Amino acid sequence: MIRLALALAKAGGLAVVFAAVLGGMALVTGTGVLVDSAFRAQPPLRLSGADVLVSARQTIPLKEEPDLALPERARIPGSLVAAASRVPGVAAAAGDLAFPAAVGSGTAGRTADPATAGHGWSSLALSGRITAGRAPRAADEIAVSGGRVGDRLRLTAAGTPGTYRVSAVVDAPGVYFTDAVATALAARTAGRPRTVDLVAVRAAPGVSPETLAARLKARLGDGYAYATGRDRADAESPGAAAGRGLLLILPSSIGGISLLVVGFVVGGGLALSVNRQRRDLALLRAAGATPRQVRRLVAVQAAAAALPAVPFGAALGYFLAARFGELLAGIGLVRADQPLVYGPLPAVAATLLLLGVTRVAAWAGSLRVSRMPVVSGLPEPRMPSPARTRAGLLLMLGALALSVTPLFMRGEAGMIGPGIASIVAVIGLALAGPRLVQGAARAVAGSRLMTRLPGPLWLAVHNSHGYALRTAGAVAALGMVVTLGLSVVLSQTTMAKARADEVAVGLRGLVTITAPDLGGVPRGLLADVRSRTKAAGMAMTTVVTEPMLTGDSPALMATPAMALGPDAEGLVDLDLADGGLSGLKGAAVAVEEGLGRVGGSMDLIMGDGARVRARVAATYRRGLGFGPIVVSRDLAAAHTTTGLDSAVLARPADFGDLAHRPELRFDHQAAGPQAAMASAQTLVNVAVLAVLLGYVLVAVANRLVATTTARREEFAGLRAIGLTPRQLRRVVRWEALLVGAGASVSGLVLSAVPLVLLSVGFLARPLPAGPLWLVPASILAVMTIVSLAMELPARKIMT
Repeated sequence: MIRLALALAKAGGLAVVFAAVLGGMALVTGTGVLVDSAFRAQPPLRLSGADVLVSARQTIPLKEEPDLALPERARIPGSLVAAASRVPGVAAAAGDLAFPAAVGSGTAGRTADPATAGHGWSSLALSGRITAGRAPRAADEIAVSGGRVGDRLRLTAAGTPGTYRVSAVVDAPGVYFTDAVATALAARTAGRPRTVDLVAVRAAPGVSPETLAARLKARLGDGYAYATGRDRADAESPGAAAGRGLLLILPSSIGGISLLVVGFVVGGGLALSVNRQRRDLALLRAAGATPRQVRRLVAVQAAAAALPAVPFGAALGYFLAARFGELLAGIGLVRADQPLVYGPLPAVAATLLLLGVTRVAAWAGSLRVSRMPVVSGLPEPRMPSPARTRAGLLLMLGALALSVTPLFMRGEAGMIGPGIASIVAVIGLALAGPRLVQGAARAVAGSRLMTRLPGPLWLAVHNSHGYALRTAGAVAALGMVVTLGLSVVLSQTTMAKARADEVAVGLRGLVTITAPDLGGVPRGLLADVRSRTKAAGMAMTTVVTEPMLTGDSPALMATPAMALGPDAEGLVDLDLADGGLSGLKGAAVAVEEGLGRVGGSMDLIMGDGARVRARVAATYRRGLGFGPIVVSRDLAAAHTTTGLDSAVLARPADFGDLAHRPELRFDHQAAGPQAAMASAQTLVNVAVLAVLLGYVLVAVANRLVATTTARREEFAGLRAIGLTPRQLRRVVRWEALLVGAGASVSGLVLSAVPLVLLSVGFLARPLPAGPLWLVPASILAVMTIVSLAMELPARKIMT
């Protein structure tokens, strides 16, 4: 069976299968590495000497979904340190604090995240050791890594600048203060009981971490989390754990789309191969082969093309995973020190999935031909049924209906319709394409224009009409590339422009002052700026709410939120519908119009897990740029890791010496709370789309090459009736032009309708925002690929 299958195999169709599996393996393996890393990879562990870390619960359990990780640090009572030290089996226990600390210049004490670089001295016993000097004793003494004993360093700790003397050099990252100074610096509000971020516990000899964790839980209660082994890194860095959720969601969707595309491409390649073997398969049926044997023969051919692609695709997948990881770290969606795990599991899983998809595609591609009588195996395949055409036309009409949603809905919900419309329209084109191509070619062939056309063009038009199925397959695939490429990129850039416009209007005329290298705005900076001009503090945080907008997940969801105070009144213009920003005091929020009413209340879960019932002080209309909720600074300050403002918003003025401080940044184009996540998603979507569409283009080019190569007998017949090689090349050139033009026109039409309506709804103009040069570039790419994929093999046949 294997020898017969390989003898009958047609190289053109199997080359398409090889290319499809190669690209699919690369994409699925690459995304699989990210998913595997989300479960197994951990950031560097600072408290490596601790066997158990006791912390507050930093996740919210969800039904039928992964737990929701909370990015802000929740603190626990400092009394737990003494209680833990009395548990049998505990050799040492220390409370750990983490707060912003950054040295003004040099590399001493620098870490990847200055917002958590400061610590108390007692935690060093479980994170490192002294390499020179002695422990800090005075309030102005510190221990750092990479410095020299006796140096005096200017640093900002918990937003308070000061000069400190280095009393010790340690081999642990960060800046270490005396416990008393660290406790004072890390306190968020006056009068708050002493708290710690977590309790680090070392087990006595002979006591396992799991046993010790169970004893601690029995003594301290089940209201805390007890982390051992690799889970300690998540307890130490809750922000990293929250960021890893993206490594699950994003790659899973990419991998799923990749499998669908691979299935379609492999199915198309096998259909091409089976179609070229119809006569051979018919003879096998006549010789007594059963339908099952015919299907098995096609499956062997598919496996023979797919298996050689597996190792090369897996190797390419690991390379892509590294590039995806760099991209996510570069745009801030994961920590720069978040490692990826390069294990064999992603490649094994991708191999099983891709071979399964190939097997299903082989079965589907050979099912019809295996059941046909012998005489039915001889003619060309019939056109798709009218029902398929009607379904395709209905889908394209449905896409038009979805495209109008931005005219009636604002906010993120208005973007959902056009985004889905492009995909629905592409599916509709694939279903109705053969009939549409046949109808268009028939209309041209029957027009008076045909009498004026040159002979090669006349023949190209009739070929497109006679082989509509062949032409429509290329038109639909290439039209999909144009539609998705333009729709995804330009819709993302259009929405980014709409968000930026709302933020620009809301913060018009303001200067944004930040200090990213310090982990937050230094204390006293706001008062200093206010002495020169009108200013307000602003913080960024995360809140967890019930679904708020149309299209939101039905489960609890984390939303980035801006925190403002009453001093933002008259500075920040949210286009208020009711109430005022002067009411943002205490447990108060402002929400987008339609999500609440002034005087009402809203239940929130803050970024550290604290449940709060907040009063609605105002409603506003600029939710696209500023998000669905704005919380008060008072509320945010008590529930963020640093307790510091993220920025100061001020009227332009002469800032004097402030403008020359190197740690401060002055920006006249502020970004809203949604900007970072939106721009990150845009960049990731475009990068993944470029890889996916490039893969589709290669697959379509391979199919065009295989289709053209299969026309050897057709070209021989045309030569026999008198056509010269030059005329045949002109015929193929005209056919390529018709295919490229059909794909470009269909792709432009299917993408233009949702893009124009999206632009009208959000920008009040028909022209979308973004790189419009993509339109001619897409057309040029399609025309070039079609021309090369059809003309080069045709020239080879004719020589």
